[in-house]
Amino acid sequence: MDSVQLPAVGPRSSVVPVSFEIDDRDGAVLRMKAPGGDWRSFSGSNLFTCLLSARTDLEKEGLLLCCQGARPDVFPSGMQQQMDNGRFATVLARAAGETEVVDIFDVAEPSQVTSVEGQRVAVYRFFGLPLSGAGADA
Repeated sequence: MDSVQLPAVGPRSSVVPVSFEIDDRDGAVLRMKAPGGDWRSFSGSNLFTCLLSARTDLEKEGLLLCCQGARPDVFPSGMQQQMDNGRFATVLARAAGETEVVDIFDVAEPSQVTSVEGQRVAVYRFFGLPLSGAGADA
């Protein structure tokens, strides 16, 4: 089990440290604790889906998690989700031959991250997928 601490940006650019315990020994479970809060657990098919759930929970509190997995240009391929249990993801780039893989739990700058919905819209646009019927009107 790995432990990491990541910053989350809140209202008026306040920074809040959020602790995570990452367990991918038998499936995928992510435990999260913000200051003054209790541990919350998120389980899913892989670590990326667990991270999406944790980010959604933080966003309800007005916080954006500052990690590589929250960037609008980062998304795991199906193979990464299966082989690495979603721990690593590809930076989406248009140029051929440019492949960068990042650990979704590495720190990212606040200017690099977006909401779960913002990331979803960016990924749909990157792949040229229609947003209508996918939960967004953008």
